[in-house]
Amino acid sequence: MATGDSNDIRSRVRKLLPARWFAWTAPNRDAILGGLSDLSAWCYNWIIYARAQSRLATAYSFWLDIWCNDFLGRALQRNGAPDAAFAALIKATILKERVTRQGMSTALTTLTGTPPWIFEPWNTGDTSAYSNSANGMAYGQMGYGVGVGGYGSMQYPGQVFMKVLRGANSGVPSVEGYGGYSGGYAGPDTVSGQAGLVGAVEYVGSYTRLAGVTDQMIEQLITYTRPTGTTVWLYIY
Repeated sequence: MATGDSNDIRSRVRKLLPARWFAWTAPNRDAILGGLSDLSAWCYNWIIYARAQSRLATAYSFWLDIWCNDFLGRALQRNGAPDAAFAALIKATILKERVTRQGMSTALTTLTGTPPWIFEPWNTGDTSAYSNSANGMAYGQMGYGVGVGGYGSMQYPGQVFMKVLRGANSGVPSVEGYGGYSGGYAGPDTVSGQAGLVGAVEYVGSYTRLAGVTDQMIEQLITYTRPTGTTVWLYIY
């Protein structure tokens, strides 16, 4: 007997009835209570379902798409993402800090699980400098030869170079591409010299629904969170 099922509700109702009204065994009473309990259990299941969909943290299935549409319109799409990844993307888009470097980094970390590598060539915090000490000696965590980024340039104001690790696999579930280890295009056979197809394989197009964290999801999130007026050069791996 589980909480909210027909037996649980019937047992609760029976305990509320005065003992002197009915004998312990009362078939007519139990039949009526059983019918009402079945209906009540059906309603209880819908209450639990509705309660879960009333919060973004517990919503699932197409209700996540409704949440997304209510807050973000058609600007953000699921694109075949599983519920967990899509919910994380919605939260990152709605609730996180935006229009700052830190906000963009935090949102991408929430989505992919890995902080992105960000380099601004016009930001000395990324490029370091020649001799960052008072006595002309380069030491510590920054300086020539021990920098944390690369060569800087003031000719690229408002431009950002970024590397993002996708993290979770994305693509068509259970289907490998060319040169896959367990399927896909196998390449020339070592004996016959003929190419062959092995394992699960299929052709996909631009309208094929992908699963997991996709490149488009990452690009959309950067568009919503990047600092205003900046250009982001993105590399996804």
